[in-house]
Order: sequence, then structure tokens, then C-alpha cells
Amino acid sequence: MNWFLSALAVVLALALPAAASAQPDPWAKAERKPGFVQAISAKLNEEAWLVPGASGAVLKARVFRPASAGPYKVAVINHGSPAKASERPTMAVPSYRAAAEWFVGRGYMVVMPLRRGYGESGPWPESYGACATPDYVAAGKAGADDILAVVGYLRSLKTVRNDRILLVGQSAGGFGVVAATARNPEGVFAAINIAGGRGGHQGGRANENCAPDRLVTAMRTFGSGAKVPSLWLYTRNDSFFEPALSQRMAEAYRAAGGRNEYVLLPAYKTDGHEMFSQADGRLLWTGPVAEFLGKVE
Repeated sequence: MNWFLSALAVVLALALPAAASAQPDPWAKAERKPGFVQAISAKLNEEAWLVPGASGAVLKARVFRPASAGPYKVAVINHGSPAKASERPTMAVPSYRAAAEWFVGRGYMVVMPLRRGYGESGPWPESYGACATPDYVAAGKAGADDILAVVGYLRSLKTVRNDRILLVGQSAGGFGVVAATARNPEGVFAAINIAGGRGGHQGGRANENCAPDRLVTAMRTFGSGAKVPSLWLYTRNDSFFEPALSQRMAEAYRAAGGRNEYVLLPAYKTDGHEMFSQADGRLLWTGPVAEFLGKVE
């Protein structure tokens, strides 16, 4: 049995450091009211917060602050939705660290909320229904409800410049940001949609979208009357929204009166849809974002 005991000792030795290094959930025991919860890391002044969502919800949020004193411009960065519904309840609070570092370097306080229906069981308001007849407009509006509830709260803080709120979103988060621009929210000076859309990867297949024409129509609906300047970034090898579809969405939004700049970026690794969530993806998106912000900040 000596061999067994020796092997067990090795397993325990490997497991204990991992357990010791595991970080407790900083939101777990927090009182469910908006505000600062606790510091997470001194790097980038990373903090756990709670912020208001729509319909009285309280959302977990990760916050990064510049070292200087405020009031700050704010970038509200909004996450996507997993292709598998079973993964939604276990989602963690987003932490696009490479993006956070870049925006903090430009003087932004970065706020990353976890919207309703993600990271928890219960209703998911962003559902678009059946694939054959998806209601993308309703799904986008539900995402926008949470995004704009967060914006309203942030604008009330003395540490925030209430007229310098930037909306940023990736995938379903980008779609929610586009839906939010339709309301011309007070204090939002610009929006950045990165690979935004819904209904991709049907049946687990690349470039298979539920009713793409309805997705284009939804973008046309959101563009009607939208006055917020926006930048739309997609890649040549996005497996959820191929270039032909992303271009149609951008053109429909613009034709309805929306203000957007569409940029098709080079291919990123095996799937450009993941560009924004990866550190080296920053090499692609920071150039056009910096140029855009230089015009609207």
C-alpha cells in the first residue's frame, strides 16, 4: 500500500495549493443594495460592486478605477451570452482585463455588470423565443433595460462625470448596447458594438443564424431616431455573424437614421467572435476605438 499512500500524498500536495489560492466570491455575503462591496485587487483598483438592474434587480458588477481621483468618464462594458443555455446560470461576473487596462489608461472608470438571468437561476429576460420566429427586438430591449438602469445609477455618483458615459458591448452585450442607443439615453455620449447580435451558432454550427432577416430588421428598428454616435467592430472570421450579415445589420441601422461607423477587422485566430475577450485581441480593436474616441470624447 506504500505506493498508494505515496500517490495520495502527491495528489493532496497538488490540490492544496489550488484550494488555498481559490478566491472567495466577494459578492456572496454582501447586503443586496447598490454600492461598493469590497476591494478585489490593488492592480487597476479592481473592486466588487452591486448596481441596480431593471425591475428592481440588484446586479453584481466588477469595477476598475484609475489611480487618480475622479470624477471619471465611465465605460460600461457588457458581456455576451453563452451559446449553451445550461451555461448561463454558472456565468461569472465579467472581467475583460485587457480591455479594462486599456480604458483605465485613458482615464475611464470601467464597470462590468452581470445582467439579469446570468450567473443565477430564474427568469432570463433576454430570450428571443423560438428560433423560427425570434423576437430580437424584445430581447435587445431587455438587455438595454439592465444596461440603462446601471447608467442611471452611475450618473448619480459624485465620482462620475454624468455626461461622459460610454457604452461598450460584446456579442449579446453589443446587441443590448445598440438597443440602448435607440433611447438616446441621457449622459451617454457614444457606444461601441463589438460583434453584436443574437441567434448565432444554431445547432452548434458556425454561421448558422436564426432568421437573419429578422436580425437585420431589429437593427433597423433600433436605428430609427438614434442619435448616439456608435462604432461597430466585426471580424472577417466571426463564426456567429459573418461579414455579409454584419454589414447588412450596420447598413440597416444607418438607413433608419442611426449614427454608426462600421469597421470590418482582419481575421482573429480561429474565430474572430472571441477577439474582445482575449488579451492579444486588443491589437486589433484598440486602433479603431482610439480613433473613434478621439472624435467623440
